[in-house]
Amino acid sequence: MTGLVFSTHTTAGLLGRPGHAELPQPDAAHRATESLGGLAIERRLNGPRRSANGGIAAGLFSRFVDADTVTVVLRRPVPLARRLDVAADGSGGVRVHRGRRTVAETRPGRIADEARPLAPEFEVAEAARAAHPLAGETHPLSDCVVCGPRRSDGMRVTPGFVADRPWLLAAPWVVQSRDSVGGAAPLEAVWAAMDCTSYPAAALQRRLLCLLGTITARVERRPRVGERLVVYSWTRAERGRRHETSAAIVDADGAVVARADATWIALRHQRLHALRFRGRV
Repeated sequence: MTGLVFSTHTTAGLLGRPGHAELPQPDAAHRATESLGGLAIERRLNGPRRSANGGIAAGLFSRFVDADTVTVVLRRPVPLARRLDVAADGSGGVRVHRGRRTVAETRPGRIADEARPLAPEFEVAEAARAAHPLAGETHPLSDCVVCGPRRSDGMRVTPGFVADRPWLLAAPWVVQSRDSVGGAAPLEAVWAAMDCTSYPAAALQRRLLCLLGTITARVERRPRVGERLVVYSWTRAERGRRHETSAAIVDADGAVVARADATWIALRHQRLHALRFRGRV
């Protein structure tokens, strides 16, 4: 991904032009040391306007953990265009930090619940995206590189309500060549698609701004350029400002490409941050 700078590795793409297909996992000897290197996330890969998209950041951080399923806890907004250092935590996980501040913690994880609702059809997901309740409005997430509908350089994974099941959010996703590495979506793009789609349906309905706190994901495979995918999500629990959601990506045959569980926290002071109308895009 162009603009993602690693101390020992450089990729092209993004979500970008074909370059190195995978970021190598640290070997056992390297993992046992304190420092695992560093990275910086390009400015345009934002979620909220001044910080990185949480899914892209989490997907990048997950590469440093040797596990099929990885949990990423975001402790604070992930800065853009700033060096982040990665260090082993001594128990199979890593800590991402900037100076003395911990940005994220990453460790092996597990999917909380394997059960999932039936996936919507691709055309239904297209209709859900077209009917996104904030389409045409400017709000704190309207410029997100993943779900922002006005981003010409974005992924366009903009989730909307499924017509006959409004408790489901869904979006279509066709991987573009510009968003690929070696002919397939990079790992962080898969995480990002599930991140944005896992936004709590009830919060979106009430136009509440929530921020991603924790995401656990398992990627079965990287989807290829041109595939017609459906990304959809549902809410497992809601406790006050805390929302527990799950998301899945399925291919044209209904096979699961990736799964995720997420925790979203609604901001306490919604009057300053609510997803309210601020003028037409």
